[in-house]
Amino acid sequence: MEGIILKGVGSFYTVLCGEQTYTCKARGRFRKEGLSPVPGDRVSFAPESENTGWIEEIGARKNLLTRPCVSNVDKLIVVMAPAPKPDLLLTDKLLLQCELLSITPVIVINKCDMPQDQTHLAIMESYAHTGYDLLVVSAYSGENIKAVEDALQGSVSCFAGQSAVGKSSLLNRLLPDLGLETGALSKKTSRGRHTTRVAQLWPAYGGAVVDTPGFSLFDLPDMEPESLSRLYPEMRTVTEECRFAQCLHIKEPGCAVKTALEQGRISQSRYTRYCLLLEELKEKRKHQYD
Repeated sequence: MEGIILKGVGSFYTVLCGEQTYTCKARGRFRKEGLSPVPGDRVSFAPESENTGWIEEIGARKNLLTRPCVSNVDKLIVVMAPAPKPDLLLTDKLLLQCELLSITPVIVINKCDMPQDQTHLAIMESYAHTGYDLLVVSAYSGENIKAVEDALQGSVSCFAGQSAVGKSSLLNRLLPDLGLETGALSKKTSRGRHTTRVAQLWPAYGGAVVDTPGFSLFDLPDMEPESLSRLYPEMRTVTEECRFAQCLHIKEPGCAVKTALEQGRISQSRYTRYCLLLEELKEKRKHQYD
């Protein structure tokens, strides 16, 4: 029989086959092969009883997110909000992952019911030239939720972002039967606490949605520094016009990215964060054999 893994807790995996779920364990050979089943995996399993079984095969994955651990993701719903203070560098790293893994990102700015301030504008300005869908919504009031529903249609969509930006609240609005626990901001730190503890798929909208544990740390994928700008859609469209093929878009003469930046076709704040990530990659390369 074949199904999709909805969640894994310990060594037990919930597999959906048709309308029925089975609690399955994985064969020992997967451990020897260094392969672990994860939510999103398409698997073949052998039923052992009416609702238990053994996972026999794991289908080929088109992609794999390792933090959170989910496979075969079509879209990453990157949720942001004016509070807690947006970590735009984290968002940029999530978007880079999308580009590397052929995942379509959708940026959702939640809590639009709050008084509009410079934070909303800063987020909009940073990503206005990316070409990514940018949705401004309120999980509290339901404003523009239909746009999120449209984005989820027929896709395995993973919700990600900082803690307390409202990922679980959005999912509760989209799928009221879930009743997910939601968190609040700490008055002392203005930071959120984690309320989602494991990644889990819920079939919906002709596909599935995934809530994931919030996080504030994220490692940049290993890559050559020269490749970084190709993962920025707003830079990728002009890099071929640069005078030098290996242009890093910092001080090189004849740089088309710098020209686009001066013309306002690339966000200054996002470019500044690009420079930070570029330095991080150059440092990694410098110490890769230490």
